[in-house]
Amino acid sequence: MFIILDHTRTVLITVSDGSLPSNVGGGGNVRNILRRCFAVMKTRGWWDQLGMDGFIQIFEHHKKDLAGIYGEFPEYKSFREIIEVEYERWIHTDEAQTIQLKKLVQKRKNKLTIDDWIIAMTSWGIPVDTISQIAGIPAPGNLYYEIATRQEKVMKKPETILYSTIHLPETESLYFNDTHQMDFEGTVVEVFANQTEQNKKNLVILDKSTFYPTSGGQ
Repeated sequence: MFIILDHTRTVLITVSDGSLPSNVGGGGNVRNILRRCFAVMKTRGWWDQLGMDGFIQIFEHHKKDLAGIYGEFPEYKSFREIIEVEYERWIHTDEAQTIQLKKLVQKRKNKLTIDDWIIAMTSWGIPVDTISQIAGIPAPGNLYYEIATRQEKVMKKPETILYSTIHLPETESLYFNDTHQMDFEGTVVEVFANQTEQNKKNLVILDKSTFYPTSGGQ
């Protein structure tokens, strides 16, 4: 049951933030998580006891439980419809995709490549537990890392390097030595023209600094 509670909480947060189940990117994760919920609940007989109404109630309980952290969740009128559509798709596609997977397993002589696992999960929508059960082999340890890496390569735009600091010595990060230090003396080793602000020379490189680079104080 902890699996269901953890997965439904994840789905609630991601869908409330605007993500939708799909076969690509973060949406693929949402779809796989939901389908694992459906598969586990069917296997354990919990779906027969709760049904769709009971499943939706789990999300409502999460909203109340998380309200103290995130505040009251805004009304999402189509939330139930999203879950229902995913359930129907899972029910009607599961049999056909399972047959397809069994043929692949037979062709590979009970050995699946990492590409086979990824296609079965992201394109066919088969939960990793089901793939493992049908193939009779455990999931690769790097499966989710590979999926995330490949999605990142597809979705991430090439980074544009505006300023090269390769010729400069590394700035000493004083905040690692003393997190409470607020004052310091440093030497300016380079000043860059800010390409995003009409080339104003306001980008300063220091030899040492207490400014923490992700805290907004830089």
